[in-house]
Amino acid sequence: MKVPMTICTLSMLGALAGCAGPSADVRATGDLSATDLATATYRLARTPAQAEADEPLPYEALLRAGLAQRGFKEGTPEAARYIVSAAWASRPSDVSVETGGSGNGGHCVGGCVPSEGPSFPWFGKRYTHTLTLRFLALPDGREAYKVSAVKRDRNADAQQALPYLVAGALARLPYAGAPQWRVKLKEADHAAAGQAGAPAMPDVISIKPLAQ
Repeated sequence: MKVPMTICTLSMLGALAGCAGPSADVRATGDLSATDLATATYRLARTPAQAEADEPLPYEALLRAGLAQRGFKEGTPEAARYIVSAAWASRPSDVSVETGGSGNGGHCVGGCVPSEGPSFPWFGKRYTHTLTLRFLALPDGREAYKVSAVKRDRNADAQQALPYLVAGALARLPYAGAPQWRVKLKEADHAAAGQAGAPAMPDVISIKPLAQ
């Protein structure tokens, strides 16, 4: 009986893994609610390390397309109201949760991402992909808004996660009323191309605040 039970268990786990659609966990601070879309101009800025790249960075076309959908227009350095900078990272990781015990004073750390359950070795290694956008108001350069999107999956190709990260980070602009959100997304059509040759971004299914 052990072999049939093992096969059955693996089949059930595979079915459960297949049923869960892609999602991004989002954390945001600051406020852009007073921004008049008529004056919502921006320019993308690179960090010193990014500035050495000769070619466009993988997320830049996606960001331009996503911001345009929200009414933001790319302006000249002299006319831009915001500088938008991006930090993108991917790494192998295990699912871990900080529940706000005595060691951290009751505050979440590490993105405050809820547990997604045990990690089963049959499905391969898990990866964490993160995108953080900062909106710096001009002319003083203060940080007006920051949003971070996190996606966990078993795909080592970091660029495959970018459409989901951008879609999650910009599903609302700005996020307000809660510090953390779960954005459920449809599978992206990787064969389609969006604005300016950017990969097609997935559609948003739902946006819900996460319980603290």
